[in-house]
Amino acid sequence: MSSALENLEGNLELFIENVRQLGIIVSDFQPQGQTILNQKIAQMVTYMQEIDKCKNQVQDLQVPLEVFEYIDQGRNPQLYTKDCMEKALNKNEVVKGKIDSYRVCFFPSY
Repeated sequence: MSSALENLEGNLELFIENVRQLGIIVSDFQPQGQTILNQKIAQMVTYMQEIDKCKNQVQDLQVPLEVFEYIDQGRNPQLYTKDCMEKALNKNEVVKGKIDSYRVCFFPSY
């Protein structure tokens, strides 16, 4: 499974880089750049086809909806894990505080 994910990740990175380059070409388009533009568009189609081929290998992959919300908000999706860990640590501290309070109340000699 990890090689399938790595393959998908590699294809996505190539696609994203191609789109970035395509944006640069289009933003300052010159008629002599038409051939390069056509090549980049053809590459984009090829990368989309490669990404589509990967779908059967990663169908059981589940991504939390919050990750997509991070992306929609322009945030780095890798921060999702960090934020989840911070929330879990904070919740753990709150629960530990409650447990300690109950211990003091119900088991004063403990």
